[in-house]
Amino acid sequence: MNKLHQNLSVGTLLHLQTAAQSPDSGFDVQLIGYMPGESLLVSQPINNTTAVKLIAGMAYQARIISGDSTYAFETEIVRVCEQPYQYMHLRFPKGVQGVTLRRAQRTQIKESLLVLNMQDGSKTLSVTMRDISPLGACLVSAQPLGKTGDFFYIDVQHKSTADSLTFPCTIRHINKAAARDTRKPTYYHGVEFSQLDTKALNFIAHFIRDNVTKQRIAS
Repeated sequence: MNKLHQNLSVGTLLHLQTAAQSPDSGFDVQLIGYMPGESLLVSQPINNTTAVKLIAGMAYQARIISGDSTYAFETEIVRVCEQPYQYMHLRFPKGVQGVTLRRAQRTQIKESLLVLNMQDGSKTLSVTMRDISPLGACLVSAQPLGKTGDFFYIDVQHKSTADSLTFPCTIRHINKAAARDTRKPTYYHGVEFSQLDTKALNFIAHFIRDNVTKQRIAS
């Protein structure tokens, strides 16, 4: 494989982990360049909370989430560079394997985990997120958020941080259902994400991975 895989491009986020690490461990790097057939140039670990010892010759499995699929390939650190900035050379992949993600990868969300804010003129609407995937989510509210095809932004904040992320959303379908305990209707909006920045995509990938891991441990 001397050509860059179609799902690898400058800016792509790669999750690297060794064979001995669990799926929720490892670290993320960003592809910043490449030499076909020779090496991938990536940033040193980003958004990691613990120090990562980078050693030339260390083997890793790299994973990429793209749309409905996850892609993986074997690689190793060829060289760690500190100048003119911190980056690494990874061995150019001999092949990339793709696996279609199950729709179960759309992770259910406990109401207390995420805080959502949606501005409608001068007021803030009460909205909850029922599930999420890299492609979109299900938003639940006591009133319609719009009609099919409408575009809007929601601010999403995890309970563990004060920082919020902005998710651009387009409504693809709306279902209306009566609540069990009251006669008031509840509206379920299937929304599609578009033009998510790296920070938002990274958040979704980590959120799904953490929840899948917790579900496996619980079972």
